[in-house]
Amino acid sequence: MSDFPRDLSGLSSPELVRLLLDATNPPPTTDAERAEFFDFKARVFATLAHRDENPAASRFAARARADRDRLLSQIEDQRGGGL
Repeated sequence: MSDFPRDLSGLSSPELVRLLLDATNPPPTTDAERAEFFDFKARVFATLAHRDENPAASRFAARARADRDRLLSQIEDQRGGGL
């Protein structure tokens, strides 16, 4: 379980950016940590996109979700596949 907050709605844009920067110190080292980071990054950018109606933030959120999904698939493959 990560230490990233679940509810981002009450945070200001600068607070969200600070949390995202803090999440890289120390940088995630395992695939699982990186997947958690990309999930958090996607949620931060989705919050910014929704709040500010920012299409660039929407693209960053989509990219972070794709990175997270790629890592989760890689983790599952390393564990011997699916069902």
